[in-house]
Amino acid sequence: MLGDHSENETLNASSSDPSPPMGVSYVYGPSGVTEFQITLWSSVAVLGVIGNLLVCLVILGRLRKTSMNYYLLSLAIADLGVLICIYPIAVVKYISPTRWLLGRVVCLYVLPTEEVFFGASIWSITVIAIERYVNIAGARKYRSGQPSHLRTSLIIMVVWLTSFLVSSVPLYPFMQDEPTCHPRWPVTDGKPIMAYTYLISLIVVWYLLPLSVIAFTYMKIRERLRDSIAFRDFISCRGGHANTGMPLSRGATEKRIWRKSIKTRRILTPLVILFTLTMFPINALRTIILIKPEFILNKYYNLIMGQMGLFVIVNSSANPLVYYITSKEFKEAFKAVLKSFREKETFLNSFRLRRTLSSWRSSKYEMEETSANLHNKPTNRVSKTTAVTINILYESYL
Repeated sequence: MLGDHSENETLNASSSDPSPPMGVSYVYGPSGVTEFQITLWSSVAVLGVIGNLLVCLVILGRLRKTSMNYYLLSLAIADLGVLICIYPIAVVKYISPTRWLLGRVVCLYVLPTEEVFFGASIWSITVIAIERYVNIAGARKYRSGQPSHLRTSLIIMVVWLTSFLVSSVPLYPFMQDEPTCHPRWPVTDGKPIMAYTYLISLIVVWYLLPLSVIAFTYMKIRERLRDSIAFRDFISCRGGHANTGMPLSRGATEKRIWRKSIKTRRILTPLVILFTLTMFPINALRTIILIKPEFILNKYYNLIMGQMGLFVIVNSSANPLVYYITSKEFKEAFKAVLKSFREKETFLNSFRLRRTLSSWRSSKYEMEETSANLHNKPTNRVSKTTAVTINILYESYL
């Protein structure tokens, strides 16, 4: 085990990317391999930014304003935050793990906010699962009517605010930027108790707890489905609604809720699986550091962190692909947006061609008129033929 000072430094970290203590010598891959890695990561990140921007456009402009779509909008914004804010900083830290290159302001005020996006991401997914559970298996008083936009907006605000309070606020008092950017946690009885507490809270609140809540909702919904099937079989045996006293409207409402639940599940299940698989490595690494803090001194630690970063990028980039594959509404909306972009590009190209032909024709006529005035004779036949050809081309694009 390390001494108290060294153990404290190993846990002096932003949770998603623990920073190494001073004097550590890491193994670097060949420059060609590093360039290939960064190129690959950047390509995935760029595609993820484009995809999540498309998600924002179709939700705000083309899809119905349902609560689930607003939660997916929150998820897309969180993913954009990971790809636009966190990813560039992670690349710089990967290239220079023992020296901070981005300045004091970024270290003290920007870096502590990176975990906010992870919290908002997973809890946006969790809220979708909770709302699905409430609609199907929850108490009836919570299932009456659709959730209001105000209630949905308040839930999203609570998710983001809680993410900030849990992950960012504890870091601000302890951040330092020399030589690396990391929080310098206080030591209590020779142990960095606050660092341990912070790391444990992120593992639990950002990974274990939301996945447990989602698993609970799936189990309860499955039980509700079993009861519903048994109830329908009972009705069939008794001869329908009339003999059971169940109103016809209740059956129609149940069917509508189940149809909505199936649509939600088609999107939700792949999102949960994707998050579980891609965020497991970084949380496993956090657990290892929690149990064995000196692991951060391993000379291969920086290379390992780089590979962890790829999983995080994939998690934030692949969600739009999930929507495209699993949701007919998203698929049609994506196609409509891309088609409108192509139509605008075609219109702009046509407009530019019209202006070019118009300018060409005007210049040609001016040259011919000037030549005719100078020589005091009509323009030759070739010039007239050229002018007619230009005029035909111009008129064909009007």
